Amino acid sequence: MLKVILISLLALVFVFLGARSCGLTPEQIEERILLAEMNAEEGLAYRSENERRPGVVVWDNGLQVEVLREGQGTVPDEDDWVQVHYRGWHLDGREFENSWRRNEPATVPIERTIAGWREALVSTPVGTRLRLVVPPELAYGRAGGGRIGPEETLIFELELLAIVMPDPPREIEEWERPVPGLR
Repeated sequence: MLKVILISLLALVFVFLGARSCGLTPEQIEERILLAEMNAEEGLAYRSENERRPGVVVWDNGLQVEVLREGQGTVPDEDDWVQVHYRGWHLDGREFENSWRRNEPATVPIERTIAGWREALVSTPVGTRLRLVVPPELAYGRAGGGRIGPEETLIFELELLAIVMPDPPREIEEWERPVPGLR
């Protein structure tokens, strides 16, 4: 517990320093710190409760994995590109992303995904569907990002559809080339 408190305090210092460097007002900094504290507490409580659900496996790093459907395909490596369908939501149930709703799977290099996805994907056969509860240190951490708050635990449903080859780099057209001396 002492370790969690120390990590939380350290995280708050980084949030404070990061916010100051972005030109936030003291009130905005205080709100951001409070939000980080609340997210960390809510996330810890949620993960503690979720780990007791049947079928949930907690990895050493805190990632919680539930296999919804086991696939039989190949397991990708960290340097592979994969095609996935996924849904991501906050602990309060608000959805922030859903590739199924867009009816368009994402094609991503595994090495550029958040750590929680990366670790799950490199041990998952194609065709598998997972439910992940990702602690902040394996997601967007102290900084958050976009619609993700600081120190936020996230929930994902993730389906590994295929291992794919990335699109080859295309030839740059003449009109796209920079003009020498200009930027």
